[in-house]
Amino acid sequence: MRQEWIPGGFADPVPAPLATTRHLWRFLLIVTGIAAGMLLQARGSSSPTPVASRVPLYFALIAVELVLVWFVSIGVRARGYKLIDVIGRRSGIVLGALIAIATAALLRLVISPFLINLLGRWSSNTGFLLPKTMSESLVWILVSLCAGGCEEFVYRGYLQRQLWSLTSSLPLALVLQSITFALGHIYQGWKPALVTGIYGLIFGLVAAWRRSIIPGALAHALVDIIGGLGL
Repeated sequence: MRQEWIPGGFADPVPAPLATTRHLWRFLLIVTGIAAGMLLQARGSSSPTPVASRVPLYFALIAVELVLVWFVSIGVRARGYKLIDVIGRRSGIVLGALIAIATAALLRLVISPFLINLLGRWSSNTGFLLPKTMSESLVWILVSLCAGGCEEFVYRGYLQRQLWSLTSSLPLALVLQSITFALGHIYQGWKPALVTGIYGLIFGLVAAWRRSIIPGALAHALVDIIGGLGL
């Protein structure tokens, strides 16, 4: 009988995996390939030639995020699970929104300043990504919403559970998924990638606490929108 499980629950028993171990390794290979491609893109962006428009790049990023979700969904469905098993339980809209806002505020107003004081200020290789025009800013919001939903789905909903099942340790799964998340953003530089990993750890804790990726996905999108628009 298939073991019922939804993301999270600090005292939950070790869950059954959502997909096969082979699927997990393929997922990690895909993520590594995407990270390598973004690193090459970041290095190539050092050219002084101005970018005509970032909108095509933004839609390419959205496509990549959706492909990751599609790949995860294949493995999940092959084991007889549904996408809701990755997303987790439904929670109240108001409560979920409040948790998302509180999480985003914690990251932006507490965690980020603390890390700046600890690590010192840094330059991030994300200039080629940040919007410069009104049209780019509008599409950036769409990118952020997509990234928030898709990345929480694949990293906290899927990967965190897979690693928990493999290691039989939720704390270890939280750390390993955050490291993987950080490596996926290494193109930004090692300090921003480290900060991203810590953010991923917080998102993982929220998913484990709420037994759902929804509050973390909303918080993730808010953080990306605020950071990209310089608010």
